[in-house]
Formats: sequence, structure tokens, C-alpha cells
Amino acid sequence: MEPIRLVHVVAYVDVWSSNRTENYSKAFTKQLLDMGAKVSKTFNKEVTHVVFKEGHVGTWNKAQKTGVKLVSVLWVEK
Repeated sequence: MEPIRLVHVVAYVDVWSSNRTENYSKAFTKQLLDMGAKVSKTFNKEVTHVVFKEGHVGTWNKAQKTGVKLVSVLWVEK
């Protein structure tokens, strides 16, 4: 089966451990890049998806306000 290519995705990644001491964004950034997505270091108007888990409330609010798709780490893994 052909792997899924995320060529039209520009993602901003905000993924932390449940106690918010470990930033896991790098691992998901690499996975997204390997699947053909672009990853933005900043949340800007190019961003189409926010990969979010235990992230910053400001990131969540901005995604809600701008209508950007908020997705979980499970979306990346699937």
C-alpha cells in the first residue's frame, strides 16, 4: 500500500508531555516532513493544520479563531 503523502499540508506542531515538561514536537515534525508535509516554525497564514497535544492555549485559541484544522498526534500516526 502506498504511504500517504501530505503534500498540501503546512503544519504547525505544538506537542508536549502530559505534565508539560517535555516538548515532543520534533519527533512529529520529522514524521510530517517524511510524509511530504511542510512544517512551519511559526503559526502564520500559510498553516493549514495544527498538530496539538497539551500545547499552549494561545495556539489552540489562534487555530479556533482562524479556522485552521486542529489535529491530534493520532492523526499524524494514522
